[in-house]
Amino acid sequence: MDELDLKKIWQGYDKKIDKILQINKLQLSAIQTEKAESKIRSFKRNHLAVMLFGIVWILFLGFILYHAHSNIFFTVSVGMIILFNIFAVALYLRHIIMLNQIDIAGSITDTQTKLIQVQTSYSQVGRVLLLQTPFYCTWWYTEELVRSGGFLFWAINLSVVAILTTLSVYLFSKLSDKNKSEHWVKRVDKWFGAEKLQQASSFLQEIENYKKDE
Repeated sequence: MDELDLKKIWQGYDKKIDKILQINKLQLSAIQTEKAESKIRSFKRNHLAVMLFGIVWILFLGFILYHAHSNIFFTVSVGMIILFNIFAVALYLRHIIMLNQIDIAGSITDTQTKLIQVQTSYSQVGRVLLLQTPFYCTWWYTEELVRSGGFLFWAINLSVVAILTTLSVYLFSKLSDKNKSEHWVKRVDKWFGAEKLQQASSFLQEIENYKKDE
C-alpha cells in the first residue's frame, strides 16, 4: 500500500467523521429546538389559563358593580380593580399573539428578540397589577361607615391602606429590569413562569453557537 492509497483512506475517514459530526449537530439542533418550543408552549398554556381567569374575574366584578353602583366607595374601588385587570388581560392577549407569530425555524435573533419583549412586558404587567392592592381594602367602605367610624377604626384602616400602598409601590420599584440580577427577583420570575422564556432563549442561543462553530 503506497502513500497515495493511505491518503485516500485517511480522506475517507475524514469525510465519515465530518458527516457524523454534521449529523450530531443537526440532532442537537433539533433537540434544542424542541426544548425551546416546549417551554414556549408551556408558557402560552399558563398565560391563556390566567387570561381566561382574568376575563371571568372582570365579568364577575362588572356584574357586582352593575348591581351595587350606588356606593361610591365600592364603585371607585372595584372600578379601579377592573381597569387594572382589563389592562393585564389585554397585554396577556398581545403576548399570546406575539408568541404564536414566532417561527423558530427562521431567524433565531428575531425569535429571541420577541421572547425578550414578551418577558419584559410580562414583568411590567405583574408590577402594575401590584398597584391595585390598596383598592381591595376600600371597596367595603360606605357613607355611613365614613360618618360614624371612630378614631381607632380609622387609625387601623388607614394604617393598613398606607402599609399596603407603600408595599405595592416598593415592590413595583424593586421588580424593575434593573434589579433582575437579584436572587429574590429571579425567584419571583421563576414562580410566575417567566423563567420558561429565559430557558427557551438559552436553548436557541445554543443552536446559534452550534452554527457559529461550523
